[in-house]
Amino acid sequence: IGIMKEKILKRIRLIENKIESCLTEEDFISIPAYSLELDKLVKEFVDSLETTDSLKSNALELEKISSKLEFFKTQTATIFKNYRSKVSAQTKMHLAYKKYSG
Repeated sequence: IGIMKEKILKRIRLIENKIESCLTEEDFISIPAYSLELDKLVKEFVDSLETTDSLKSNALELEKISSKLEFFKTQTATIFKNYRSKVSAQTKMHLAYKKYSG
């Protein structure tokens, strides 16, 4: 892999780590911007693979990126669903407290 491709992969890994951190912290506000950045970097990486041979020799990297994207997709859906349920339960408890404490 050339130096340019290595730099792009390094930036991809950095963004992946930031997305994982956002998921862990339930920071759903930051995820869209990181997702767009990741999308841009993946396209940049694929564009840097000019030939079919280059695509074949980088198939493992592409597979890793694809797997990570699928992981983010499922994790985001699961974590956000749990987050919504938790917030909903907290809201109901708060409303009940206000209703019965006043």
